[in-house]
Amino acid sequence: MAKAFRVTAALALALMVAPGTWLRTPVVKEAPHSIALTQVAGAGDTGADGWRVEGVWHYSTEPSLRFGGFSGLLAVGGGRLRAFSDRGFLFTFIEPDRAEESPEMRLIAGLPFNDPALYPRLWDIESVTRDAGPRGDYWVGFENTHAIHRFSFRTEPEEYRIFDTLVEDWYANAGLEAMVRLTDGRFVILPEGRDEALLFDGDPVEGGEPLILAYENPAAGFAVTDLAQMPDGRVLMLMRDLDWSSYPPFAGKLAIMDAPEAGSKEPLRPRVLFDFEGVLPPENYEGIAVRAHEDGGVTVWIISDDNIAAMQRTLVAKLTYTP
Repeated sequence: MAKAFRVTAALALALMVAPGTWLRTPVVKEAPHSIALTQVAGAGDTGADGWRVEGVWHYSTEPSLRFGGFSGLLAVGGGRLRAFSDRGFLFTFIEPDRAEESPEMRLIAGLPFNDPALYPRLWDIESVTRDAGPRGDYWVGFENTHAIHRFSFRTEPEEYRIFDTLVEDWYANAGLEAMVRLTDGRFVILPEGRDEALLFDGDPVEGGEPLILAYENPAAGFAVTDLAQMPDGRVLMLMRDLDWSSYPPFAGKLAIMDAPEAGSKEPLRPRVLFDFEGVLPPENYEGIAVRAHEDGGVTVWIISDDNIAAMQRTLVAKLTYTP
């Protein structure tokens, strides 16, 4: 029964965002001329100890394939965030609560950071993670073609790896949905809709086979959309499901788990921190990034994927955690 529901929900979501449906907004290929920023929600409680919402902002523009559909998020230098879309575009912008200090918003159209020869295969970005050390490299995970591409901190393409045989039984649009590089250099990858996780001892682009760990879903029906590691070593897990009682029809949760111990084959057992209902506006939240502060506090940024759909928005939410 649960499997049938998940299949039905997946088909409904695919229909909702498929090109040509009535929910789609007519879009153009050109980059938008301007991007507007509006705060749509203020501070509030989450119901979880130490966690607060500080605000939610809406980024809007004329319909364009070059803006929206953001499925990955990084916190980069200078108080900026960098979003990655499922159409292969980048959006770098100052944190929205600091927009008055510096209104910089820069849309990188197309795939200037990629090898053009790879574009027909590597375009649907679903996950991203970075080296938090001085090197600053980052890794981009792709769906449809299950692949990981490493880039320098200057966004220069380096090595890539296409997983042709390792993931033969993965669906094309349910692959490298969530990925995090742990501080010890290991990588945790969670494919969408599966009860397993891949654990690489080092950079997966360099080769090697992963350890397959069981994943125990803390919220039945919810899929993991992104991962990010906290300064204390625990891993945050952004989760999403369809909810036809809300508008748009999405429900979200934030979960947390201990990072897997080196050499351990124990299952991943996250727990839910809080539901988004009544905390964040309903949306298809798919990207999460963490920024640590010297006073021990943590800022967590979350971005939504609007699917280039008329009924959805690109929202950026700011959460804070005080240990």
